[in-house]
Amino acid sequence: MLKSRVLKVLESGRQFTPKQLAGLVNSQEDSIRTRVAELRAEGFAIYSNTTKNGKTAYSLGQPSKKMVAAAYKHMGSEVFTN
Repeated sequence: MLKSRVLKVLESGRQFTPKQLAGLVNSQEDSIRTRVAELRAEGFAIYSNTTKNGKTAYSLGQPSKKMVAAAYKHMGSEVFTN
């Protein structure tokens, strides 16, 4: 499954552009963006950063207390239930 392959690459701890991810998992950039959105919706903390040359790059991280508090404020406790 493409989504699990994208997650596995991001779990390496490095930062990847959509183009790099697409090449690593043998997919298209648009599909990578969709899979990243799906992973975020499942609760994975995938950050978008801007590289020095202005490109978007994704990395997997741990949400900060501030981020968790913002999610709770926005959606209430339902954001933490399955």
